[in-house]
Amino acid sequence: MERRTLSITGYGIYVVSIASLKRFLSIKNVKSKNILQVFQNNPDLYFESLSEGIWIPILPIDCIDYDIMVGSDEIAQSNWENVFAYDGFNLDVEDGEIWIGSIGSFANFKVSEFKKAASDRLSYQTLDGETLNKGFRITLEKGKYRVSISGHKQHTNDDKTIYGYGFDFQNTAEFTEYNDPREDEKYTFNLPLYP
Repeated sequence: MERRTLSITGYGIYVVSIASLKRFLSIKNVKSKNILQVFQNNPDLYFESLSEGIWIPILPIDCIDYDIMVGSDEIAQSNWENVFAYDGFNLDVEDGEIWIGSIGSFANFKVSEFKKAASDRLSYQTLDGETLNKGFRITLEKGKYRVSISGHKQHTNDDKTIYGYGFDFQNTAEFTEYNDPREDEKYTFNLPLYP
């Protein structure tokens, strides 16, 4: 499907359908723009958001650039070393698109930022003029998905290591259970921690 580079400015990655998140926040009468704080201060609301497939938070991870691969074909053809694979995360896509981005964007969440994003991405420029992506839109059919997340690394000729995450989306009729990606004893998403 797709492969892009994501620059992390927070401590994690989100995967979300903005329409699903907007509906959920409206039903729950959440007015705060700091979505991270809302979920941190309301564990029941956080767990409900996971069970309904509102979003998938992937954290903690280092603030560096990551290659993001979407779809099983892209992951299989990547020639990367597979570091981990976790599955069973819920995602409800209500509007035919999802966003993958730096979780820091949810500290001051603005729906309008996602609606007006040029070229299907949220980006910013560094002081030296480099354009970095902090989020991007992926087209995905409406429906419920079980999401698999994999971690990958690749060594370059100049002794650097490049890290990447793979996302594979499988349709499901309904969500029967959910996994909490913040369970540190079960999940380690921070790729630089792996040898």
